[in-house]
Amino acid sequence: MDTDFLDEMVPEASFKRREEAVGAGRVVMQLAGELDMYVSPSLAARFHELAEDGRNDVVVDVSEARFIDTTVLETFVTAQKELQDHEHSLAVVADRPYARRTLEVTGLEETLRLCGSRDEAFARLDN
Repeated sequence: MDTDFLDEMVPEASFKRREEAVGAGRVVMQLAGELDMYVSPSLAARFHELAEDGRNDVVVDVSEARFIDTTVLETFVTAQKELQDHEHSLAVVADRPYARRTLEVTGLEETLRLCGSRDEAFARLDN
């Protein structure tokens, strides 16, 4: 059997992640496509690395997300707690209606520092 069993079970990925360091002590993680249970373990691992590193606040931009499930939201909340344990924080940018509404209906706006732009997110992290 030449193919991996999971490759047959999991549809072709429509998930994209890009990261960039922005100034000293900031990382912007842009997430696009479908944010679901298949991507949540890799996101959790990356957030853990960033928290353990202890040098960065994290801005997560989900503006290009087409779908966000509860496992990913749980990953964001866990990342926020872990970053705070290391005296850093996370803010989420959602400037499009789907992503913003998803976070609003779950009541996570304050917990995840929901913002409408990266500039707003940077300002909230400074406070």
